[in-house]
Amino acid sequence: QAVPRAGQNIRRAGEDIAQGAVVLRAGTRLTPAALGLAASIGLARLPVARRPRVALFSTGDELVMPGTVAPESLPPGAIYNSNRFFLRTLLQRLGCEVTDCGNLPDQREATVEALRSASGRHDVVLTSGGVSVGEEDHVKPAVQQLGRLDLWQIAIKPGKPFACGRVGDAYFIGLPGNPVSSFITFLMLVRPFLLRLQGVPDVAPKSVAASAHFNWPKPEKRREFLRVRHNAAGGLDLFQHQGSGVLTSTVWGDGVVDHPAGQTIAHGDVVRFIAFSELM
Repeated sequence: QAVPRAGQNIRRAGEDIAQGAVVLRAGTRLTPAALGLAASIGLARLPVARRPRVALFSTGDELVMPGTVAPESLPPGAIYNSNRFFLRTLLQRLGCEVTDCGNLPDQREATVEALRSASGRHDVVLTSGGVSVGEEDHVKPAVQQLGRLDLWQIAIKPGKPFACGRVGDAYFIGLPGNPVSSFITFLMLVRPFLLRLQGVPDVAPKSVAASAHFNWPKPEKRREFLRVRHNAAGGLDLFQHQGSGVLTSTVWGDGVVDHPAGQTIAHGDVVRFIAFSELM
């Protein structure tokens, strides 16, 4: 057998963490590895940010809960409430304490009272739908009555009818009703906001360069988030139907191309790709 050398197979004090070194910076998300690192230096407790309390509302009398009515029995104009389920899951993945407040009816007075009540018990009030300009879109005037609206509409696609402001002491965020619009605006706008509330310093979605294996010949006035996925050649394929109601695109794709306004894409162009795994 070989004779071990002096110092071989020895873990020296400070080889992992030197005296005075910063172990976990403020704002670091406590992943399994981070918890293990804290335990490795004998810490049983850590100061943490409180979980944001979020009130989640859906809006619209046309919404039907899955499982209550069979597809063939849906009334004319009715749709299943899909946003409620993915938004609640996304909020929980971000560490939020979620109160599912159900569906706001298409009534001004009921909307005002529901938002007033929720704002007194939550840090954030999040709605889906009701911030457009239809006759039954009551969320916008209700927020203006109870607080203020700082932003209404944003130049991205999908996701133009996006709103934010205050309702009482709570932050208000109003997402579009179309499922893909709601999904994308949550990932790009709401996720960074909620992370910042918890003290995370670097919240911007991270993109990488990738090769487009598709053509996008028509420039758009708004910044676009195109649903794509990697192919066997390492490039990006485009989901053919980019409509804001086609939720299939978010399951088929593994991310989005962050496409600037006023530009086209030709096959082989380098684009900025944001992976869904980076955002969820």
